[in-house]
Amino acid sequence: MKHTTRRFLACLLALTMMMGCVAFAEEGSTKENTLIVGSPTLNGDFIDDFGNSAYDNWVKILLMYYCGTMQVAGNGEIVQNPMVVENLETATDDAGNKTFTWTIQKDLKWSDGSAITAQDYVAYVLWKASPEWAATGASSNVGEKFLGYKPYVNGETQVFTGVKLIDEYTFSVTVDAENLPYYWESSLATVSPIPFKAWAPELTIASSDEGACFEQDREAVQAAMNRVAQTERFKPTVVCGPYTFVSFENGNVTLKKNPMFKGDLDGNTPKLEYVVVQEVPSDTDVDMVISRDIDLVPGNVEGRKIEAAKASETTSLHSYLRYGYGMISIICNWGPTADPNVRWALAYLIDRNEVLNYCLGGYGGIVHGLYGYAEWAYQEVGDELEELLTPFSLNVEKANELLDQTEWKYEADGKTPFDASKAKADGSYMRYNDKGEMLTVRHMGTAGLDTTDSIEISYAANAPLAGLNFTVTKSDFNALLDNYYYSYELSDDEKLYSTFNMGNTFGNPNDPYDSWHSDFYGTWQNACQVNDPELDELIMKLRSTEPGDEDTFLENWLAFQVRWQQILPQIPLYSNEYFEVFDYAVKGLNTSPFHEWPYEICNIYKVADSEAAKEITTY
Repeated sequence: MKHTTRRFLACLLALTMMMGCVAFAEEGSTKENTLIVGSPTLNGDFIDDFGNSAYDNWVKILLMYYCGTMQVAGNGEIVQNPMVVENLETATDDAGNKTFTWTIQKDLKWSDGSAITAQDYVAYVLWKASPEWAATGASSNVGEKFLGYKPYVNGETQVFTGVKLIDEYTFSVTVDAENLPYYWESSLATVSPIPFKAWAPELTIASSDEGACFEQDREAVQAAMNRVAQTERFKPTVVCGPYTFVSFENGNVTLKKNPMFKGDLDGNTPKLEYVVVQEVPSDTDVDMVISRDIDLVPGNVEGRKIEAAKASETTSLHSYLRYGYGMISIICNWGPTADPNVRWALAYLIDRNEVLNYCLGGYGGIVHGLYGYAEWAYQEVGDELEELLTPFSLNVEKANELLDQTEWKYEADGKTPFDASKAKADGSYMRYNDKGEMLTVRHMGTAGLDTTDSIEISYAANAPLAGLNFTVTKSDFNALLDNYYYSYELSDDEKLYSTFNMGNTFGNPNDPYDSWHSDFYGTWQNACQVNDPELDELIMKLRSTEPGDEDTFLENWLAFQVRWQQILPQIPLYSNEYFEVFDYAVKGLNTSPFHEWPYEICNIYKVADSEAAKEITTY
């Protein structure tokens, strides 16, 4: 929606790429000191909380990641950040509330040279949990486990009880006893900074035994947050990550090394002066690495691309198992797909083996639930899970049985029962409800993707045999994200699409609460718009497992997976290997299921062509 200009620029860029031209937007940027990363269309949101894509997230990581009190290491472990934390003390009061008192290092700097202080960490919690931030269209769960969160986020008070500013470099956060135990406790109290004085120079923070607050009235707070949502969101000026923002033009993001950046977990700083995230056509992105027009295309899953890269003399490859999966996401509160029988019928009308072969060429396998091959829980109890889940496959007869239980069980007159034996591949005999409305599911997929094409092929062959009209619209990725994440903002008359083919990389910790609990129903976070009390209960049971109790956690995880599949808000397609395809002069790229390339940026460098040698490594 509202992407006419962006689509025009994308087309213009694609034409430029086909002509073989690569421009270095920033003076001083050369092929030798710049990493050019190919990407689908970016949304253009470069601060958190606005539902942007994984590709925008690459930029956000490079700009603002690395200064949290806790960080995810390459092996997936959540560890204390030695570059940030000088000291941590914990204490539990008589009511069971647990306080984490953080003292940060005194040599942390924002990109403008100003000091990063405890105030910036306190401001992070106050800002993101405030109703004023939500009023800008942002959606955040920061602080949701802290004492006093509910009255603060609901606007009942301006004082957040669970966060306190102690001195210039010390602050505390208190976890409400009602949120304990929490299985991923090592991540529970992690806090990151925002550039408070750069974002809101007119605001100040007061803190006492009762908690912390912005000293100004709500009108002033709202004005500051509106300004950030309208300006910094699209062009960040002050950051704390390894790179600073230069520009976002013609679909390309240019970033420059931040000289104030202290270092990653190991104290490393960037070796490359510039990073460019460049919009490229998804059907030719790997070809552009092979031709050396760009340096890196991460996360490849399509077999034809992987084989082409392996055969090339100018590319290297690195792979790892996927901490996520590919799927068809379904809107569960509108149209025909609000009926779980329709969702299950869709699952029985797609030949996932054909999709797998068409898209992955042998570099993956089918999954039946919300899991990926790199997930530790799946690796521990995957065999047991497979026995509990329904191993669905193409079955037109089963799809018809399910659809006969829906309102779309009639012929065109809305009275005569639908007869599956009359259904034809040409779609001349379809299902209707008693109002004479045809059973239609409109799908949106990204243009140029093998997954979109294979889904279209499979449903075109099978859906008419169950009397279902399945249409496919191919769009740029930006338009897909708008329709997927923000369909809840539209009236029923305005909504068009019920299903979307997507890929998902899980967060760490992989807490399903943020995406599937009804607390987020009616927001972009619960994009499938799931509202299931039984699933809610299982989510809370899973996350409240005692830390370290792996047996109970796995038992709860299995129960969650079973219920999730029963309501089927997504049709799982596959999990697989991810392949990074990159120029053979690029070295130090050692990604993992938990560390995409932006997390490894301080280890990446380039060598002269004379020193380059092709490498193929696997996870």
